[in-house]
Order: sequence, then C-alpha cells, then structure tokens
Amino acid sequence: MALQVLTSAAQISTALGELASEVARAVVLVRGSRGSSGSGVIWDLPRLVITNHHVVPGPTAELTMADGRHLAARVVRRAPALDLAALSVEGSDLMNLNLNSASPVGDSETLRVGDLVVAVGNPMGERNAPSVGILASAAHDVLRLAITLRPGNSGGALVNARGQIIGIPHMVTGNGLALAVATRTVQRFLAGATGEKDADNLVWL
Repeated sequence: MALQVLTSAAQISTALGELASEVARAVVLVRGSRGSSGSGVIWDLPRLVITNHHVVPGPTAELTMADGRHLAARVVRRAPALDLAALSVEGSDLMNLNLNSASPVGDSETLRVGDLVVAVGNPMGERNAPSVGILASAAHDVLRLAITLRPGNSGGALVNARGQIIGIPHMVTGNGLALAVATRTVQRFLAGATGEKDADNLVWL
C-alpha cells in the first residue's frame, strides 16, 4: 500500500511539473515604464498580452518572453476597476508572440469549490514559478483562492488541472489567500465591457 501511495504521489508530482512547464510558455515578465513589474499571459485571440492594470500604470512596457527575448509593448486597453490591461507588441515583433505558446482559455464558470488550480508567474524575480492551491469559494467574476502568492505573480496565469487559463491573479487578501480575475471577466473586458469591484483592505501583488 505504501508503495502504491508513493507511486501515485510521484505521478502527481510529475504531472504538476509538466503542467507548470507547459503553462510557462505563455507567461511573460512585464516591466512597466514607471518601474513596476509583474507577469503577463499571451492570450490566444486576439494576439495580445493580458496583465493587471497596476503592473503597467504607464503607456508602455517591456516584455521578456519565456525564451529570453525582449519585446516592446504598449497598452491598448485598460480597465482600472477590473485591474486589467491589454498589451500589444509593436510592429514586426507582433508575430513573435507566437500563438503556439498561448495556453487554451477555459471557462471559469465551470469551476467548483475545491478544484485544483496552479498559478504561474514571476514572483520576487523568480521566473515562471508555480504555486498550487484550490478554489476556495464558488466561481464568480473574481475567484477566491486558497493559495500562496507573492509580489510578481500579478498578471500571471491561473490554470485548472487541464492547463486551461481560468483566471489572472491580482491580489492577496491574507496569509495563503488570494484573488484572481476570472476568465469570463477578461473576455468581457476584451469585448469592451467593464465593471466594479471592492478593493478595500486588499494588497496589490
């Protein structure tokens, strides 16, 4: 029995490592024009990088791709109330985003309390570091997570066990607790809709 448990644990560990490595291809390091930094996600369609508004308070940013390339980007849409911003890569570098690197976007409304989630970002300067947690309450426009995140996780990828992006981490609310903007909110943002949320007593990542 002990051997079976260890074998199962090893399989889970391997699967999580492979999942994190796959998702990391879609995660970029974002440096804002005013000294801010965080993470971003290559969105499949349109060809944009999604991050948090507070990561890019200025009009431009520098992106460091998973392969080490540096690309110039500009903010083409932002919604401070949602803490979301969309970045477009300049000129001929647009094709260098490479949609083959984009993780599939999942439906955040299908999540259930207790579902496994994995966040991949660039916390404290550590590139593409994964954090594992669970969905702590029913999925809504903002996902409440039991997970430990650090400064630099903002704007990164939150994925389900199938590797589908289901949120963008953006706030910590306590020890081992965090919030993420749900993909359904991101999709409305990309379609031109915005909304409100309460940000009292929360800490930006």
